[in-house]
Order: sequence, then structure tokens, then C-alpha cells
Amino acid sequence: MNLKRWLLLSVFLAAQVLSAVAQAQGSRLNACGPAFDYDGKPAQADGSYSKTTVAGSQIDTERYTAESRTMTAADGRLQVRLDGKTYKGFPAEEYAVVVTNLSKTEPTGIASNFRSLKLSVDKPDSANAVTVNVLRGSTCKPTDFVPETFTIEAGKERVLATTCGRSSNDYIPFLELNLDDQHGYLFAIGWTGSWKARFANTGTAVDVEIGMERTHFRLLPGETIRQPSVLVFARQNQTRREFKTLVHRFMLENKVPRDSKGQIIPPILAVASGGGNKTPQMMADILQYCLDNQMPFDTYWVDAGWYGAPHEDELYSNCGPNWWKYVGDWRVNTTTHPTGDLLPIANAVHKAGMKFLLWFEPERMTDSAPILQTHPEYRHGQLVDYGNPEALRWIQDTVYGIIAKHRIDVYRQDFNIDPGPVWRGMDAADRVGIAEAKHITAMYQFLDDMRSRFPDILQENCSSGGRRIDIEMISRAHTYCRSDYYIGRKPGDTAFVLGQNATLNLLPYLPFQGCEFNCVPVGDDYAAFSIISSGTVITPSDFDGGILRRKITDQETAWFKKVFAVAIRMRPFYLGDFYQLTDETAAGDDVWCAWQGDRPDLNAGFAIFFRRGAAAEESRTFQLRGIESGAEYQIDCYDGAKKTVQSSALRGWTVKLDPRSFQLVFYRKR
Repeated sequence: MNLKRWLLLSVFLAAQVLSAVAQAQGSRLNACGPAFDYDGKPAQADGSYSKTTVAGSQIDTERYTAESRTMTAADGRLQVRLDGKTYKGFPAEEYAVVVTNLSKTEPTGIASNFRSLKLSVDKPDSANAVTVNVLRGSTCKPTDFVPETFTIEAGKERVLATTCGRSSNDYIPFLELNLDDQHGYLFAIGWTGSWKARFANTGTAVDVEIGMERTHFRLLPGETIRQPSVLVFARQNQTRREFKTLVHRFMLENKVPRDSKGQIIPPILAVASGGGNKTPQMMADILQYCLDNQMPFDTYWVDAGWYGAPHEDELYSNCGPNWWKYVGDWRVNTTTHPTGDLLPIANAVHKAGMKFLLWFEPERMTDSAPILQTHPEYRHGQLVDYGNPEALRWIQDTVYGIIAKHRIDVYRQDFNIDPGPVWRGMDAADRVGIAEAKHITAMYQFLDDMRSRFPDILQENCSSGGRRIDIEMISRAHTYCRSDYYIGRKPGDTAFVLGQNATLNLLPYLPFQGCEFNCVPVGDDYAAFSIISSGTVITPSDFDGGILRRKITDQETAWFKKVFAVAIRMRPFYLGDFYQLTDETAAGDDVWCAWQGDRPDLNAGFAIFFRRGAAAEESRTFQLRGIESGAEYQIDCYDGAKKTVQSSALRGWTVKLDPRSFQLVFYRKR
């Protein structure tokens, strides 16, 4: 592979990092590596910048090989370390950049326009324009997660960015560069703050640059900061749908959280109680309803509102009107919980054999927080100053202590602020990007230290509903509030179309996801299975005050049991191969939407098909994947139909549906 050697770290590592990708792709990756300006000049390896380049450690694991390289500036101060991974069995390479000031007495020069990745991709001769395909981010709208395609003609460019400080607010940071119908690259940005990506079609190549949105900084003596990681995944001789199946398989094998035994932590099916419930008995009543009726829930979820100085809440609130007011004061509200803890419900949940989930928002702090009386420096704006080691240690000790006391199984992390303006206000003119880099790095440390101390804990990532979905967070946490649009009833079928879109479009990147079920009318199967994904959460009291203000009827209970029993049956197949049976769908109600979960190890799976309300076609034929030629399969449909069919029938499965209806099919090889 002919790599140009003018970029910072390409002299050694770039020949190895991304080489497997380029070989799989067939097109060349030229000039790959980090890039930036140093004191106003491009950082080059022609002698004007480079002083020394040193090989670091090499690691060979079951899933990847890893290697590090460092390069030091001619001034002997600024050092850049590139940590690269080559994944086994996948045409994927990943690397992260760490920048350090080696001097103990002097600051570095100014590093600006820092890009973790800069590379040039040769285009096939037949291609003039290229496309970049993305999914919209999560903004609590029915258009969350819909696909967008940007066509870039020769001589043109496209810049994509998330600027508010939350990584998936504007776009999901999985960016597909498509050179033609069968070839391209996926760039997954590992950064939970603001990022920027530039794609420029030069005519003979596509130049790609990815990094933080804003950088113009000098490092203080001995200071180290992290920059975004980037995963590059090649698509060769595959349709985009086929490629998404491979990406999903990669995420399961290499990225999703695992327990202390190395096993994938499966998705959850949770029943929820708001932390603002008036009495502990209300929480106990919800649990008892589930036990009395043998509901299949495996997790008991306590959401926001359980904390703060002693205060009254509304009698039948869930999170309550004060949940936001006391964020940062992590004392249990003794008016609501007289014991001063949540042990009555936590112990009862564990006795029932269920997991206990508790909500936190550790990065935000309101004026109510007692710590501000002695340490006002722990806060900037509404943000806990994660860049202050003492503030970070305080919030770690506080949260970890609550986790240990209650034996919390699932830690839920919310983040209800756009931090970008706060970070920008913290940065001096020669320190642009530092506050964000320090906060994001410390937030990762907060989560990673938690996993080290509690190795079997599951972390759950919310952020106002799906606004921090990126490959770094996916490697640490599940997401069961992928958009806040699902909270409460919405016009028409908009929430249910969004539910279908979220699973079909987003699940290749985010295998374990879900949302609130309270937008679903009781008895509406189409709505229910549009919302149900690999995981789901339901708050019974959101159904007209169920359990807390009124008895849930026998008919409602029977329907809940039926629907969630099927959700449990579907769940294991989300740990296998995922197939998009239709192209990615948008917010319109005029299309079909379908996907398949297949477990090759079980010779079984499911497929689900939706005809939306305004879809004109009354029938469609689908080719189910992973089906063995010549085999017989037992078919079990949600409507009760059962039959045995040949594999050829599943490879040409015709579905006829009324408007606004669905078919769910389970299959197993005989």
C-alpha cells in the first residue's frame, strides 16, 4: 500500500493501522493519521516537526492486535501517542490519540485544528459523485434516527458536526462514505462531546478529516488530554444492508458491555417506578403487582426524584415536579423515604430475583447541592467540574457509595444539559477545547472505574433520551431511553413509526436499546411491537395511574403478560445476526418496515413485518436470511398460526397485511 508519509504519525503506524482495511477494500487509503497545526504550521514528518518517533507496546488478544507509537515535536515538549487496534475477522481498524506535554516547566506551543483522523481514499474510476449516509440524532422529535443522504460531487465537500456538546444530538456519529453500490467505509467517532467530520471529493479521491469541533490549545507542563477515537470499517462487495449485518456482528463481538466472566450482558425488560413516588409502599405495590401476576420483568427501575433535601412531592407523582431541582444533592429525600435510603425496595427487588436500577445525573449540579457550601469551585455553570480531580473524586465517592449500599445492578446515567456553552465559557483563548476534553476523558474514567469496582454492573446511558449515542458509550452502556419522544401519547402513529425506525435504522450500531412503553394504548398490538426492541421499560402508573391510583384490570394485565412474554421470546435473537429486510425507513407512514433476528447457533430466529397506515402495497415478498437450503422449518406466528415449511418458502416469504398491521414470525429448523 502506497502511504504518503507527510502526516504526523504515518511514518510508522499508519502503514499498519488501516492497512487491513485498505487491503479488504481494494482502494487505497493515502496519507492516514492524525493531523494538526503547531504554532500555525502543519505538523509534518519532514524534519520541521518530528524529533523522535518511538515504537510502543504490542498486544495480541483473541479479538484484536494492538500497537502504540509516539512522536515528539522538535521542541521536545508536545508528544502525540497513537493507539491502534486491528480487529480479527473484520475489516476494521480503530485508533485513539493522546496528547501530552513532556515538559515539567514550560507549556507547549499552540496545537490547533486537531484531527484524530486525516486520510485520503482513492475513488473507483467509474465514480464521480460519492454519498455520505447518516442517521439524524435524537432531539425528541418524530424525525429522530431517520436516514439522510448527502451527495458530494467532484470539487465539493460536506461538513457534518454536533456542536452542543452531546455526541448524537444532531447526527448519530456513525458516518458511511459510499464510493459506489458495493464499496465504502464506515467511520464511527468515539467522542461523547462535540465533533466535526469533513468529506471532500477531489475528483480522484475523497479526503476525510475527523476530530473535535473546536481545538486551539497549548498544554500546561505535564498535562495530558485525550482526543476522539475513530473506528474505520471497510465495505467491499456488499450492499449497505449486508454491511449493516456485519457491523452489528462486530459490535456484539467487540463492543457491547460484558460481565466479569466475559459474557455479554443481555438487554433488560424493566418495570419502572419514579423516584418521586410519595411513599415506599407505592414502590412496593408496583413490585407486588408484578410478582402476583407473574410478569416477566427482570429489572425494577427507580427513576429520577428519589434524592434531595427533605421535601414534599405530589401524592401520585412518578419522577415528580422537583426531580430537576435537587440534582447534585444525592441524599435520599427522607420525607418520601423515611429510612434515609432505598433499602426497603432494593432488598425486596433482590429477594424477588430481579435486578435493581437507580437513576443518577452525576455531571450536573443545581444550587441545592450541599457540597457547594464548602466547594463552590466544584461547579461551572450547572456542570460538575470533572476536570478538577477533587470534584471528580467527590462525585465518584458519592455515587459509588450509594451503589455499594443498595447493591445496584443497573446504573442509569442521565445528562440533561447541552454542555458546549459551559465548556466554551471555561476555555481561555489559548485553551480552546481543553475543558471539553478533560470532562469527556474524566466521564469515561468515572464509568470505567465504576466497572472496575463493580465488574458485573450494567451501565445505562440516557442523556435526555439518546443524545449521547456513540461508539465509546455503546462499549460501556445500554440505552433504554433512545428518544424522549416516546414519553406520553403522541399524535397519530408518529411514536410508533419512530419506534420502528429506531430499531431498523439504529440497531446495527446500538444492539441493546429500548424506550418507554407508556405511549402505547392498552390492547394495540401494532403499537406495542413497534415500540418493543431488544429491551423495553414500562411504568404502570403512566397508564392512567395504574396500581397507584386504580387497580389495573384483569384484561389489561392479561394483555401486558401476553405482549411482554413475546418480547422475552424475541430477546435472545437480538444476540445473533440482525438483518434489515427493508431499506432504512423515514418518518413517513407510507412504507413497509421489516427486520429479522437470527441465531445461527440455535438454527432459529424471528422476522417482523409492518405495513404502515398509508402504505399502498398490500403485500410484499421478503428473502429471510441465514436459512439453510433444503431444510424444513417450524413456523410459529404471533396470530397463532403454526406450520412446517421448506427453506425455499422462507427465502421468498410473501406477507399480505391490512393497513396499519404487522406479522411476527418465529422459525426453527426441524
